Amino acid sequence: MSKVSCEIVKDMLPLYYDNVCSDDSKRMVEEHLVECDSCKMELDRIQADFKLPKEEIERNNNDGNVIKNISSFWNRSRAKSFIKGGIISALLLSLITLGYFGLFHWHITNVPIDVVEIKDVSEMSDGKIVYYSEINDGYSLNRLKYDMDKEGNFYITPLRPMIKQKAQSLNVLEKGYEFIDIKEQEIFRGEEIKTINYGTPKEKILIWKKGMELPKASEEIENMFDFN
Repeated sequence: MSKVSCEIVKDMLPLYYDNVCSDDSKRMVEEHLVECDSCKMELDRIQADFKLPKEEIERNNNDGNVIKNISSFWNRSRAKSFIKGGIISALLLSLITLGYFGLFHWHITNVPIDVVEIKDVSEMSDGKIVYYSEINDGYSLNRLKYDMDKEGNFYITPLRPMIKQKAQSLNVLEKGYEFIDIKEQEIFRGEEIKTINYGTPKEKILIWKKGMELPKASEEIENMFDFN
């Protein structure tokens, strides 16, 4: 099997984590994770982001069954009002807990494009498109989502939790070079890529479009993304 880029693997990690990808894709991801610490760290982050909410939901379901049994026993007693108050309090606490993790840990908010700068777009010798992105509002960017519409428009969407957190100096997602392997993406998606955009269909920055002439990548950038 030919070597797959980190970009492809990171795009597939949510499907791999949910165990909804094919056996071939699962095997490809696992073979890549053996040699790639960066992708293993991304998988660990996905597991950390979703582990607590799942545990909370399971615990709440179990607690709900226990409360239901207690309520049916005490409904005939003077403690009925007290038990109902406890149930309401437990439900409110569960909602607050789930809300906390949703606001601080789930990647559900798009980063506005007016705080994004894209520059130094170039083409590597193997056809990869390289660009430099910088999120200049000082807050962290948790991951990038890759998607494509039926017209061949490819979107790189930056995501963060609803409650923003200060950016870490070592996180290259907020400030650094990234690349898109057009050939691999077209093979993976079975469609021709006509444009590459940073953002969403409604709010985007054009990085590249078919037929556009780009400067050749510098030797430094070529070495940066040389995975041979």
